[in-house]
Amino acid sequence: MNEQMKQELIDWGVNWDDVKDRFMGNEDLVETFMFKFLKDKSFSALTYGLKEKDANEAFAGCHSLKGVTGNLALNGMRPDVLELTEILRAGSLEGAEELYQRIKTSYDDLIKILKKYSA
Repeated sequence: MNEQMKQELIDWGVNWDDVKDRFMGNEDLVETFMFKFLKDKSFSALTYGLKEKDANEAFAGCHSLKGVTGNLALNGMRPDVLELTEILRAGSLEGAEELYQRIKTSYDDLIKILKKYSA
Protein backbone atom coordinates (compact mmCIF):
# COMPACT_ATOMS: atom_id res chain seq x y z
CA MET A 1 0.00 0.00 0.00
CA ASN A 2 1.11 3.51 -0.78
CA GLU A 3 2.36 5.08 2.48
CA GLN A 4 0.95 8.49 1.58
CA MET A 5 -2.50 6.97 1.00
CA LYS A 6 -2.24 5.09 4.29
CA GLN A 7 -1.37 8.30 6.14
CA GLU A 8 -4.23 10.22 4.51
CA LEU A 9 -6.67 7.48 5.52
CA ILE A 10 -5.37 7.56 9.09
CA ASP A 11 -5.60 11.38 9.14
CA TRP A 12 -9.18 11.11 7.82
CA GLY A 13 -10.10 8.78 10.67
CA VAL A 14 -9.39 5.17 9.71
CA ASN A 15 -8.37 3.16 12.77
CA TRP A 16 -5.38 1.59 11.04
CA ASP A 17 -4.51 -0.92 13.74
CA ASP A 18 -8.09 -2.19 13.78
CA VAL A 19 -8.48 -2.56 10.02
CA LYS A 20 -5.01 -4.06 9.64
CA ASP A 21 -5.80 -6.66 12.32
CA ARG A 22 -9.13 -7.41 10.64
CA PHE A 23 -7.25 -8.21 7.42
CA MET A 24 -4.58 -10.27 9.20
CA GLY A 25 -1.88 -7.64 8.70
CA ASN A 26 -2.21 -7.70 4.90
CA GLU A 27 -2.10 -4.03 3.88
CA ASP A 28 -2.59 -4.90 0.20
CA LEU A 29 -5.87 -6.57 1.14
CA VAL A 30 -6.86 -3.50 3.17
CA GLU A 31 -6.17 -1.38 0.09
CA THR A 32 -8.26 -3.68 -2.12
CA PHE A 33 -11.26 -3.40 0.20
CA MET A 34 -10.85 0.35 0.61
CA PHE A 35 -11.08 0.70 -3.16
CA LYS A 36 -14.16 -1.57 -3.19
CA PHE A 37 -15.80 1.03 -0.94
CA LEU A 38 -15.92 3.31 -4.00
CA LYS A 39 -18.56 0.94 -5.47
CA ASP A 40 -20.52 0.40 -2.26
CA LYS A 41 -24.18 1.42 -2.68
CA SER A 42 -25.15 1.84 0.97
CA PHE A 43 -24.53 5.61 1.09
CA SER A 44 -26.61 6.18 -2.05
CA ALA A 45 -29.40 4.03 -0.56
CA LEU A 46 -29.31 6.15 2.60
CA THR A 47 -29.39 9.32 0.51
CA TYR A 48 -32.34 8.09 -1.53
CA GLY A 49 -34.31 7.05 1.55
CA LEU A 50 -33.84 10.43 3.20
CA LYS A 51 -34.70 12.28 0.00
CA GLU A 52 -37.93 10.31 -0.21
CA LYS A 53 -38.59 10.84 3.53
CA ASP A 54 -38.74 7.05 3.87
CA ALA A 55 -37.23 6.08 7.22
CA ASN A 56 -37.32 2.36 6.38
CA GLU A 57 -35.45 2.80 3.09
CA ALA A 58 -32.98 5.17 4.73
CA PHE A 59 -32.50 2.70 7.60
CA ALA A 60 -31.63 -0.12 5.19
CA GLY A 61 -28.91 1.98 3.58
CA CYS A 62 -27.65 3.35 6.88
CA HIS A 63 -27.55 -0.09 8.51
CA SER A 64 -25.53 -1.41 5.59
CA LEU A 65 -23.19 1.58 5.84
CA LYS A 66 -22.84 0.85 9.55
CA GLY A 67 -21.51 -2.61 8.72
CA VAL A 68 -19.09 -1.34 6.10
CA THR A 69 -17.75 1.41 8.36
CA GLY A 70 -17.20 -1.17 11.07
CA ASN A 71 -15.43 -3.66 8.83
CA LEU A 72 -13.13 -1.01 7.36
CA ALA A 73 -12.67 0.86 10.68
CA LEU A 74 -13.95 4.08 9.06
CA ASN A 75 -14.10 5.92 12.36
CA GLY A 76 -14.12 9.29 10.59
CA MET A 77 -17.85 8.78 10.00
CA ARG A 78 -18.83 5.75 12.07
CA PRO A 79 -20.11 7.54 15.22
CA ASP A 80 -22.56 9.61 13.15
CA VAL A 81 -23.61 6.53 11.17
CA LEU A 82 -24.29 4.64 14.41
CA GLU A 83 -26.39 7.49 15.78
CA LEU A 84 -28.36 7.90 12.56
CA THR A 85 -28.97 4.16 12.33
CA GLU A 86 -30.71 4.20 15.70
CA ILE A 87 -32.87 7.21 14.81
CA LEU A 88 -33.96 5.52 11.59
CA ARG A 89 -34.43 2.14 13.28
CA ALA A 90 -37.07 3.82 15.46
CA GLY A 91 -38.84 4.97 12.28
CA SER A 92 -38.01 8.61 12.91
CA LEU A 93 -36.40 11.22 10.70
CA GLU A 94 -35.96 13.73 13.53
CA GLY A 95 -32.37 14.97 13.54
CA ALA A 96 -31.56 12.83 10.51
CA GLU A 97 -30.68 15.69 8.17
CA GLU A 98 -28.00 17.18 10.42
CA LEU A 99 -26.37 13.79 10.97
CA TYR A 100 -26.65 12.99 7.28
CA GLN A 101 -24.84 16.22 6.35
CA ARG A 102 -21.98 15.36 8.70
CA ILE A 103 -21.80 11.84 7.27
CA LYS A 104 -21.89 13.21 3.72
CA THR A 105 -18.99 15.57 4.42
CA SER A 106 -16.89 12.73 5.84
CA TYR A 107 -17.97 10.39 3.06
CA ASP A 108 -17.07 12.90 0.34
CA ASP A 109 -13.66 13.49 1.93
CA LEU A 110 -12.98 9.76 2.05
CA ILE A 111 -14.08 9.25 -1.55
CA LYS A 112 -11.67 12.02 -2.65
CA ILE A 113 -8.79 10.24 -0.95
CA LEU A 114 -9.68 6.87 -2.46
CA LYS A 115 -10.18 8.27 -5.97
CA LYS A 116 -6.84 10.06 -5.74
CA TYR A 117 -5.06 6.70 -5.42
CA SER A 118 -7.27 4.39 -7.48
CA ALA A 119 -6.06 3.61 -10.96
